[in-house]
Amino acid sequence: MNQAQQSQAQAFDLIIEGVGYLNRVRTVTPKKGPAYMACTINALMGRADAVEHVSIDCIVVGTIAKQAVRQLTEDVEAKRKVFIGFRAGDPKPDFYEFPDRETGEPKKGSGLKARLLQLTLAKVNGIKVDIPLVPRNSQPESAAGHAGHNDDGGVGSACGDESSRQREPAHA
Repeated sequence: MNQAQQSQAQAFDLIIEGVGYLNRVRTVTPKKGPAYMACTINALMGRADAVEHVSIDCIVVGTIAKQAVRQLTEDVEAKRKVFIGFRAGDPKPDFYEFPDRETGEPKKGSGLKARLLQLTLAKVNGIKVDIPLVPRNSQPESAAGHAGHNDDGGVGSACGDESSRQREPAHA
């Protein structure tokens, strides 16, 4: 690696893009450090006729993402279906136990923890909602300075490949 490449490679970002349902918007107040906004996204993956769900517990970090999530909080609390497109960074696996609803016995669960960088679309009960968006030609805060990757793609598209674009399922 030459000196120019070393100066560019200061950090590597792992970004996930997808669609899913926004849930559990909350403010977390840790014992040490400032309070922060968090939410859970029930992300969809797989074929439309065999959708799988992945739970992503997110800390909302993007300034515009915070505005958009705040705008949708009332709908989430009213138990409306809030369908979103999103970009999240730094995903890490998360394993936990919870009591079974019927038996009370401990069950194991898994999901992801990530940082929510931005929302790319929002629908409430199937109706499109205008939310604050990051301008298309700018990158979220954590992706700034990411060398060697020019992403022109949309939601669900890492590099603009039309075949990988995510679409909202018919039931939403």
